[in-house]
Amino acid sequence: DSPEDHPHRCVDIIISEWMGYFLLRESMMDSLLRARDKFLKPATGLMFPSHTTMYIAPVQDEEERKINCNEYANAMSDWNDFQETTKQVYGVDMSILQKDFDKEQKDYYMWSSRWTELPAEAVLAEPKAIKR
Repeated sequence: DSPEDHPHRCVDIIISEWMGYFLLRESMMDSLLRARDKFLKPATGLMFPSHTTMYIAPVQDEEERKINCNEYANAMSDWNDFQETTKQVYGVDMSILQKDFDKEQKDYYMWSSRWTELPAEAVLAEPKAIKR
C-alpha cells in the first residue's frame, strides 16, 4: 500500500481507552476499528493498547445475589402497589402488563451483568485465558 492508496490515512498513532467491562461491554471496539481503518497509516501506524488477554473465572458473591434478589422483590412490590392503586383510583386494570414487567425486572436485577469489586474469596477457581 502506498500513501496515495489511502489519502485519508494519515495518523501515526491511535491511543484509546477502548476496553470496557470484559473488554467489550461499552462497545468502543467498533469505533476504534473504524478509526483505525479510516485514519491509521497502513503498515507503520501504531495503536496503544494494541493487545490484550481476556480471562474468565467462576465467581460467587452471595451478598450481591441477596441484594439483587431484594431489589427485584422491591421492584415487584412497587409494581403491585402501583397496579392496585391504579385499579382502585382510576378503574384501570394493569394486570395485562404484569408478565412483561416481571420479565423486565428479572432480566435487569437477576441476569444483567454489573460492575463490582469482588473479594478474592469470591473467585472459585484460577482464571483461564480465553482470548489473546
